[in-house]
Amino acid sequence: WSLICVAAMASTYLYRGQFAAARRNIEFLKMQMTKLDEFASSTKAMSKGTVSSFYLLLHEFDNAAEIASGISATQYGYFFKPIGTMQEELANRELALHQRKVIDSSAWDLDLLSILSSSDVHNVNQNRTMLQQSVETLSDRGIEAIRAALCATEIQNLELQPNRNADVVRTQVRYCQAGLAHLRESLSQKDANNHERRKNYMMCLYQQAHLLCSHHKLLHLLQDRGNGLEDIGQAVVDDVLDIKGAELELARKSLDECIDLSISFDYPFMQLLAGKSCVKLGFDISSGEALIQRALECIASPSDREVAKVILSRIDDMQVVGGHTFKTHMPPSCQRGVPSAA
Repeated sequence: WSLICVAAMASTYLYRGQFAAARRNIEFLKMQMTKLDEFASSTKAMSKGTVSSFYLLLHEFDNAAEIASGISATQYGYFFKPIGTMQEELANRELALHQRKVIDSSAWDLDLLSILSSSDVHNVNQNRTMLQQSVETLSDRGIEAIRAALCATEIQNLELQPNRNADVVRTQVRYCQAGLAHLRESLSQKDANNHERRKNYMMCLYQQAHLLCSHHKLLHLLQDRGNGLEDIGQAVVDDVLDIKGAELELARKSLDECIDLSISFDYPFMQLLAGKSCVKLGFDISSGEALIQRALECIASPSDREVAKVILSRIDDMQVVGGHTFKTHMPPSCQRGVPSAA
């Protein structure tokens, strides 16, 4: 339990923009893992998933994949193994996509699209399993957020296909819808935004904004007969979530709520992610840059600010599906009185 608490502290330090303190906790966890017998304790496999998630947030994909390696091959079942297995697959996919490599999705049956043909797509289960609730408390991303992230990797992977036709784009749209349905399950919980689960809640809002923009862009691509896609046919996609035409407004609201929470509860790291999203998705470049500057000013340590700038440069290298122009609100200035990071 003490190691789980150390991992939770590392996640909180990260969101506070205290990267050096977060990394000290992570290095301590990694040292403890060398001393744990994975056949005597599930803590090792569980800690591997937690540390991998930490590295994914920093966009250190090599480290994320390396530390997660072997979780799925653990020879015994344990409570958190399902989330650990998904975390390992997500880390491997993120690394491959970062290297612009096409993923062989047939290697894993993740069953990500089944939610679209079930009653879960229209209903929210307020009586979820203890595993789902526990993960959202003990980690920065819950099961639904990781499933949505896996859907996003499917979308990006299909973007790399050499023969991209209308059927491929329709499949991308379905993965957008599935990811959004998974996120809604988490975001709609009665206690989704409580203190213990707020980091997962903000991450779901952040992911939701990106998937909504991708959904809008991909539908527009299907409807544009000058897009160069072969076999366009009628390009029919079932609007199962009833969001067609409203994606950009909904994405703006998601980012605005994420920004408000990150400012209210002093999470500069989330401000960095949201600000960069405003810029990369084309919502409002000036507001996004202002939010990034605010976040940098709220990070007290000069060395931590340098780490933040490195993370921002890594995000710049990431693939974006779609970009748009839309206004968001300007963030208030940081109240800490910290000198400008410039």
